[in-house]
Amino acid sequence: MKGVKKLLPNRLNPSIFPADNRGMRAVPYTPREPARRPRPRRPGFTLVEMMIVVTIVGIVAVLAAPMMGSPDTNKLRSAAQLLVADLEYAQAESITHSSATRVLVVNNTTTYTLATAATSSVAITNPVGKLPYVTTFGTGRAASLDGVTISAYSLNGDAIIGFGAYGQLDQTANATITLRSGGNTVMVTLDATTGMATVGAIQ
Repeated sequence: MKGVKKLLPNRLNPSIFPADNRGMRAVPYTPREPARRPRPRRPGFTLVEMMIVVTIVGIVAVLAAPMMGSPDTNKLRSAAQLLVADLEYAQAESITHSSATRVLVVNNTTTYTLATAATSSVAITNPVGKLPYVTTFGTGRAASLDGVTISAYSLNGDAIIGFGAYGQLDQTANATITLRSGGNTVMVTLDATTGMATVGAIQ
């Protein structure tokens, strides 16, 4: 037909079908996808940090439990749970800060303190409230636990129990702390190897 230019196979539009290296046959053009940038990694939490958070939540839960008019056994159970939560916090902090391990100091029959092993007379800061980590049954953070006392303890001959960098106790024998409320008692035992605290039956 007049006015129509005949296209030959080797005269295809090179912008759409560029020739191969030898210029003998047409190769379909495939555009390349832009390179994807790797997504930045989000920072996570370590196991020790999660342990500390869980322990703090447990402490808050114990302190928030309603105690008005509760029997001595309920006070005793809550006091034991609070003591265990504080011991677990001291253990987790000792693992995190191996150069400044934590200790629990029994000050008297109603008060105990969390401190560092190097300065056991100075309380560390409680992350809840940012106050000195001193617990006195019947006042402050343990105001609802009035009437609870520390009736006995076995801490290797002194009034201090500490944790090592791996969470173990600073003594070879198990440690015990006995709490009393009214005519009832309960014993908290710490395993010397693992540092794990358990609450016994209320007597």
